[in-house]
Amino acid sequence: MIAVISDIHANLEALEATLADAKSQGVNKIVCLGDIVGYGADPNRCVERIHEVAAASVLGNHDAATLDERGAENFNAVARVAIQWTREQMSPENMEILRKTPLEYIADGALYVHASPEDPNLWNYVLTETDARAAFDCCDEFICFIGHSHVPVRLLLTNGSLEVVPDASLAVPQGARALVNVGSVGQPRDGDWRASYALFDPTTRQVTSRRVEYDCQAAAAKILAAGLPEVLARRLALGR
Repeated sequence: MIAVISDIHANLEALEATLADAKSQGVNKIVCLGDIVGYGADPNRCVERIHEVAAASVLGNHDAATLDERGAENFNAVARVAIQWTREQMSPENMEILRKTPLEYIADGALYVHASPEDPNLWNYVLTETDARAAFDCCDEFICFIGHSHVPVRLLLTNGSLEVVPDASLAVPQGARALVNVGSVGQPRDGDWRASYALFDPTTRQVTSRRVEYDCQAAAAKILAAGLPEVLARRLALGR
């Protein structure tokens, strides 16, 4: 069983709760879809934990912006403040871990990437049917896992027909393909404050979305104590 996690955003409390939940589900492999840092108050420890436990990790746009400030040019003002703070906090060792992180990972019959597989380093969102079809066109594997939008979505492509699967569990039929946004561990934006990730069984082609409660108040208090923008603390409890 594989746990696919994304968008931790330096929220150590959410990450540790997610890892504990994954262990309880019998997970034996973890793949991270990036954005380990940004927004939250524990960038170093989150990078270290992912480096310790993940079989593979791919680069996210906030990770990339931490490495190169030009990557934050299109960020909003709050995100730019958080990235500048993150850059000042990061240890040389953890910057090197990010620097060595690839844009995509292929294993288990799956493609793992932070944003759209259409062109991973452009950080395009998959928000529309056109976006989704472009993503499918650039993926040869039967399933592609993405993050980036912080909203969990399961899309199934069968004989050219595209559908959104509302159920938390999806078994990808033979001959069909899936595009799965696993949501965000550290800063969900779908109105549910709980950490979001997915379980993946490559043998049965089954994907199951999971939500995990964590100490949201502790994570928010750390953000305020670090002097980061208040909105980053406040939004955690709102799932926005």
